Amino acid sequence: MEMGENEPFVKIHDICMEFEGKEVLKNVSVDIREGEPLGLLGRSGSGKSVLLHMLRGTEEYAPTSGEIIFRVAMCPSCERVEAPSKAGETCSRCGAKLELKEVNYWKDEEARKKVKRAVAIMLQRTFGLYGDDTVMYNVLQALESRKYPADKRFRRAYGLLKAVKMIHRITFPASDLSGGEKQRVVLARQLALDPMLLLADEPTGTLDFETAKLVHKALIESMKAGMTMIVTSHWPYVIEELTEKTLWLDHGEVVKYGDSKTVVDEFKKQVGEMERGELVKLGEPKIKIDHCKKYYYSVWRGMVKAIDDVSLTIYENEIFGLLGKSGSGKTSLARIITQIDALTDGSIKIRAGERWIEVGRVAETGVWIAWGATTPGVGEQAATHVTMLHQEYSLYPEKTILENLTSCIGLKVPEELARMKVLFILQGIGFSEEEAVEILPKDHTQLSAGERQRIVLAQVLMKEPAIAILDEPTGTMDPITKKFVAEAIRAARENLGITFLIVSHDLDFVEMVCDRVAHMKDGKITKVEELRAA
Repeated sequence: MEMGENEPFVKIHDICMEFEGKEVLKNVSVDIREGEPLGLLGRSGSGKSVLLHMLRGTEEYAPTSGEIIFRVAMCPSCERVEAPSKAGETCSRCGAKLELKEVNYWKDEEARKKVKRAVAIMLQRTFGLYGDDTVMYNVLQALESRKYPADKRFRRAYGLLKAVKMIHRITFPASDLSGGEKQRVVLARQLALDPMLLLADEPTGTLDFETAKLVHKALIESMKAGMTMIVTSHWPYVIEELTEKTLWLDHGEVVKYGDSKTVVDEFKKQVGEMERGELVKLGEPKIKIDHCKKYYYSVWRGMVKAIDDVSLTIYENEIFGLLGKSGSGKTSLARIITQIDALTDGSIKIRAGERWIEVGRVAETGVWIAWGATTPGVGEQAATHVTMLHQEYSLYPEKTILENLTSCIGLKVPEELARMKVLFILQGIGFSEEEAVEILPKDHTQLSAGERQRIVLAQVLMKEPAIAILDEPTGTMDPITKKFVAEAIRAARENLGITFLIVSHDLDFVEMVCDRVAHMKDGKITKVEELRAA
């Protein structure tokens, strides 16, 4: 097939996509050139992830109209697919000559299956790992699946893990990793597939700034080696750093396409600056953490000091931040306060009314004990006072969003009142009244990742807890939505009297929404910082 040298690698032409009668992509057109990384920018629900799934070839994301054309080099013998520049070269698998082919992706099902094998995708907050197996095995398995030479697999796996800064965790079971560490192993697995095209949906969304920079370097090195990448991110600096061209989407339509810096600058103007909250008078101590330790023994790691002698006091009505890199111990501390895990030594107490209740041992004993009581069982109702938004969250499948926010979380109020409360909460976290009404009958599969994240936050707020612990609440949110969430947290503090503990690596968000912040490293508190004087 004769085609011009300057022909694009992927041609997206007038793509439209409907979900249950609603257009989620409207006449989207863009050309993607080999080796030219493309950024997808836009608010949560703008259509970025839908377009990625469509390029991945996921059946449920077939376009309603329009075309996607892939130009690829395909082996006529073993059907291996490579980037178009490889046409004319010898197939590394069988020795035949690679031929240039033009594939109409959604019209030719057989060809799409072949092309899909050379396209990798990394999804937001989806950690598809073999939990009981080591980090090294997880990457070796990916290399085996693509028939990488057996005698070279270990060296290649080591190199990939080194690139994503995970050598220090090489023998750990994947289940022992923090969310940010899991994300880096997922990336190493995708790079192990040696894809011609990597679709990266928020590839560093749950990583601290410093670690994200290192992961970006690994992605840039892979692009230099011949990989083309399409990346979505709510962090404008990520788009600028990783891409050359950017497509800005809003409500499924193209707002602007062009040089990444130009498009990002315009997007940032629309976002504006997040304002600091008003000064708030804090109450009496609400959570007392005294010499808290969480040690455990791992066959692979020996003695692990997840939390190493931490002492903190958090006040009623405070929005308190816990800041640190991936694996610093932030989530471990949050899980003890939420009674998921038991501490090894020290104590954690929560005040319920006038009583102090010991929570650090609850996961171990299953019983709440009021501080100073001689018998267990006093204050069991206080378990409902603490609610946590987990970093790896999920919604109830096959249930509507309305059900996820009412019956599924045990809300027992009249249906009409429950619906009114749901609409009030949804508008508080950034949905317009029209969007909130529209979203109630949907299920989780019809939402973007950012929308799902906000619904889980709404679940927490619907329960009106005394204490809400939010683990990476803004991990996959665009800057505009992040402002709504900051305002929702402040409003919940003011209107519902909730005390918040926010676990994050997002320094900008923590500085804007929190009263104080504790910095964590290697299981210890390194400093506690006042952000707003009471």
